[in-house]
Formats: sequence, C-alpha cells, structure tokens
Amino acid sequence: MSQYHLGLNLGHERSAAIVKDGQIVVAIEQERLDRQKYSIGFMLQAPGIASQMQPPNEAIRYCLDSCGIALEELASVTANMPGYDFAPDIMRKIFPAEIADKVKALPSHHLAHAYSAYWPSGFDQALVLVADATGSTDAEHCTESYTLYKGHGSDLITLHSETVSAHLAGLSTLGFVYEYVTRKAGFVTQVGNTRVSHAEAGKLMGLAPFGGEQVSLHPWFKPVENSYSLAISPYDIFLEIAALEKKYDNGEGKPYLRPYLVDLAYKVQSEIEKALQHIVGVAMAETGLKKLCIAGGVGLNSVANYQLFKTLGLEDIFIFPAAGDSGIAAGAALWAYASAGGVKRPELKQATLGHPYSASQITQAVAQFQDLVEFETLTPADLLNRSAQALAAGHIVARFEGGSEYGPRALGHRSIMVDPTFQRMKDIVNARVKFREAFRPFAPVIPQESVAEVFELETDSPFRGCLKSYSVSKSLRESPHHDA
Repeated sequence: MSQYHLGLNLGHERSAAIVKDGQIVVAIEQERLDRQKYSIGFMLQAPGIASQMQPPNEAIRYCLDSCGIALEELASVTANMPGYDFAPDIMRKIFPAEIADKVKALPSHHLAHAYSAYWPSGFDQALVLVADATGSTDAEHCTESYTLYKGHGSDLITLHSETVSAHLAGLSTLGFVYEYVTRKAGFVTQVGNTRVSHAEAGKLMGLAPFGGEQVSLHPWFKPVENSYSLAISPYDIFLEIAALEKKYDNGEGKPYLRPYLVDLAYKVQSEIEKALQHIVGVAMAETGLKKLCIAGGVGLNSVANYQLFKTLGLEDIFIFPAAGDSGIAAGAALWAYASAGGVKRPELKQATLGHPYSASQITQAVAQFQDLVEFETLTPADLLNRSAQALAAGHIVARFEGGSEYGPRALGHRSIMVDPTFQRMKDIVNARVKFREAFRPFAPVIPQESVAEVFELETDSPFRGCLKSYSVSKSLRESPHHDA
C-alpha cells in the first residue's frame, strides 16, 4: 500500500512537500501562498514559545488537498530547520497526539539537501555536494558548512563533512561569506515590519562579472592539498573588508555602484568557484565518479555550477530546482520514505510541482478583479498566436500555466516574457515590472533543439534556471543572471 510522507522546512523559505512511492508528488513554498517573500515564519528558534511558532500551515493544507488526503492519513511528518533543529519538537507540540507520534527528526540538515539532490536525479551512482550558509549545529556547537556524499543505488554514504565553530559560522562557511559580501552591497530584502532581512545572493552573482581581479587582495579560501578541507580565516576576511570600507567607502549612492564592492563581488564569486572545484575534484579523484548532484543554497550559484561542469570534465550534473532551504521539505520527505524501506527513485522530469488550477477556479480568481482586467477565453492555438503577436508588438506577457515551479527560478509556468529584440526592453521590465536594479539581465527562452546555438553546454539541463541560463556564450558572458 502506498504511503504519503510529508516534509517541512521550518527555517527561512518555509515549505511543504509530499512524497509517495519515492516521487515528489507536490511541493510548494509558503511564500507563494501568503505572499510574504521568503516567508521566514520563525522569529525565534525557541520550541517553548508558542507565539513564535509559525509552521507553514497554508503550504501543508495545499499539499494535503493536492493529494486528496487528511492529516491523519500521513505515514510520517519530517520537519527540519538549520542550526539547532527545534523543528521536530515544535511540530510535536502543535500537532494533535495521533500525528505528533509520526513526527521524525533528521540526522542533519545537509542530509535532507542530499536526498533532494540525489534521489530524483536519475543517476545510479554519483557524487553529491551540499554547500550552504549554515547546516545543522551539533552538541559540540559545530555547524555544517559543506558535505560530500557518494550516492549508490538507494544509499547515500558520507565522504566528508566540513564543520566550523558555530560562533564563527557567519564568516567561516562558503555560503555565509558570500552572504556577507551580498549584505555589504546592499542586496537585502526586509521581512515584513521586522528587523529580519534576507540576503539576495543572486544579485551579487549578477554583479560579479562587472568587477575585476585585484591582485593585492588576499585569498579567502585556501585549498588544503589532498584534502577536502579549505583553510578559511574569518578574522582575515572581516579585516580585509573593513579596511577596504575605511579606505574607499564614501557612503554616497547605492553600495553596489561603488567600485570596491563590485570588485569584492568578483572576488567572492571567483573564490567560491575555485573552492568548489577543489572539493569536487578531490572527490572525483578518490571515487572515480564523474556525475554530480548539487543542493544547498550555494547550489543556486549557477555560474559556479557551470564552471564545475566545464572545468572538471563532469559527464553529467543535476541541480535540484529548489536547491536552497525551500527544497529541504522535499529532501526530508524523501529521507523518511527511504528510512521506511523505500527504494524507488523516479527521475524528476519537471520542476512544476505545484498543483494545476481548474477553469472554474481561474474564472473565479479573475472575477475578483473584473473592474481592472478584461478577460477572454481562447483556444491553445489562439492563445499562442495572440501571445506571439503581443510580444512582437513590444508588449509584456505574463504567463500562468499548470502548477507553479518549486524553487526560485521561473521556468515557464509563472514567467514574465518580452521580445529581446527591442533595444531597451530589459530596462523597461526592470524598472516597470520587476522594480529592481538596472544591471540585472534576463535569461532567453530557447527551443530545446536550439540550445547549443546560445549556450556552451553539451548535456541536458532541464531546470535551466539552475545551470543553463547562466552557461552562456561569450557574447552573453556579462549577463549571467536570471530572475524573471
């Protein structure tokens, strides 16, 4: 009999996912439902303070409704949050007793990421890289920075787990160093009316190509020969950035327009790429494996992903579309399925893991805005023709189809489209629609058979926001960011 396993991420980017027979049947971020960007939900990681406990209730209900089941019909609930993992205790306090007994605790945050990366990859065996700002913090107050696994069949074996002292994690993990520079550049999103903010690391990745190498700056991540480890000195990083601020920061204008910060963006991007190449290169030499799966927040750095693929001569690469912490929900549910003896590993074919809406639901939603919009029903063929005509005339087309994507990349079901042959279209969309920085470019929409004409990529990459959109030809090298 098939069982349903619910996975929950209770940290930032709250989310829920359900796995059945080894397949992610539905997954959704809470932010898509409550319209709060990143939807952190937990202001304090404190299991005993009920006022601070905000599970992703809308996402949970969404997943249950999508599967047509009640909460009581779940075989397991696996909840996780980074740092000290209070998530299982929180959910046990919130759920009724009959469900609380089904709540499971993951061995580690990175293991959930690893399951999301490897289980749906379609690879019989592969290396699995998990890298983020912060993973689980253990009893010795050490926090996961990056972890390497070897996937074989339905087994995941830890090759190396790099941890740092928790009190130094803010400038000791690959993800946090990248985030530190991101915040210095002013790329943050405030969460509601709180003091909490979320670093927009993707913006820094888009800024990096505009900078250049400064040979007088010191290396931050020093590979240890014949070792998975990196020598990282958080104090040296802090002092170097502080010295640059003191010498060059005049406080005028937007931070990301200051030359020294543009060069810092280039530096941290370059160092991340080299660090990951060292880590994965050592694993390839040790195991002989040439296929790689990636998850964790650093896995959303598509420029670095492409450099891994290109520089190390990988045969294939799979990046989970929700590589950041929203993907923890799927990984947690997959771990629970595997822990229950499940061995099926259906390949993930598409990232559209939200459920589709019926015609009546769409009509009802549009009716709420009937004074603001004109609504017309078209056949699929007419819709395609009308969209093409609108694009050719310079209009902006918003596309809504089927289920929503899982993860931060727009992959066609929730996308904003324009004709790039209009010279200033990028500026128009950035200023009038996206309300974002003028330097940020967009990714092209390309027929699968024509990918090689634009991208330097010889392998399939179905979730193109995670690799293909950034693996651009030399003529597009200065536009590696996609956030449409």
